Amino acid sequence: MSEQKHILVVATADPLEAMRVAAGLTIFGHQVSFLFSQSIEIDEEVEKGVELMALAEIDQIFAMEEFEDCPVVQGSDIAQLWKRADLAMVV
Repeated sequence: MSEQKHILVVATADPLEAMRVAAGLTIFGHQVSFLFSQSIEIDEEVEKGVELMALAEIDQIFAMEEFEDCPVVQGSDIAQLWKRADLAMVV
């Protein structure tokens, strides 16, 4: 098995798919951070995606705009998320 990586998943065009990808990456033992790049409407599917990420123990979930209980990050905070990650995926 390859070494554990810290992966940043950024939700852009398809936030639901981004949440599934993020959760899937934890199966391989990777540490995952998640960033919502835009606000999305909360519906049943989004709630399931958030629950899936919680089950996958993804606890570093951020947003660029006000969104639910996510800490809002901007500017240098976003840069730090990218710098700390070994790999970033934009979905």
